[in-house]
Amino acid sequence: MPRRLIVLAILVMALAGCAKTTEVNTPSAGGATTTTTAAGASGKAATTTTKPVAHTGSTLTLSTVDGQTYSVALKQVIDPAQGSDQFTTPDPGKRFVATLFTVTNTGTKALSGDANNDASVIGSDNQSYSADFNNVAECTNFNSGSVQLGAGESVTGCVVFQVPTGVTVAKVQWAPSSGLANDFGEWLNP
Repeated sequence: MPRRLIVLAILVMALAGCAKTTEVNTPSAGGATTTTTAAGASGKAATTTTKPVAHTGSTLTLSTVDGQTYSVALKQVIDPAQGSDQFTTPDPGKRFVATLFTVTNTGTKALSGDANNDASVIGSDNQSYSADFNNVAECTNFNSGSVQLGAGESVTGCVVFQVPTGVTVAKVQWAPSSGLANDFGEWLNP
C-alpha cells in the first residue's frame, strides 16, 4: 500500500475516534420535542428521549450557543393585538399577534440576546412567521427586542407578528442565540 494511503487511513481513523456526541432537538408528532443523541464512530447506539409538551403558560429552560442556561416562559398569546396608536395597523389581510414572554437569567454571568430574532410562530397553515417590528398597545417589545440581563434578573416583554386573517397560531417557538444554538423551545397554543 502506498505511503500516502496509509497516512490518509490513519488520519481518517483518528478523526473518527474523536467524533463528539451531539444533541439535536426536533419537534415530533403531537407537539412533543424529541432529543436525539448521536455518537460519531465510537460505536455507541443513538438514544432518543422525549421532553414534555409545553403549552402557553409553561416555562422552558434553554441554552445559548455558548452553553449558558436561562428560562423562557410564554405567558400569553394576545390574538388579535392592537397597534400602539391609530397609525400602527397591520398589512391588508393580516392582524397583529403578540406573544408575551418572561426571560430569566438563571446563570451566573450576564445574558444578552434579541427576542425578535429568537421568537417565531407557526400558523395553522404550517408556515413560520418571524417578528414584525410594530408596537402594540398591550405590551412593549422588550428594549426594541434586546434582552440584557445580569445574573438572576428577569424581564417581560412581547414579540409581535403579522399573521394572515384566517390563520391561527398553532405553535410559538424560541431559538436561543438567534437560532444558532442547538436548543429550542416550543409551546403549543393554546
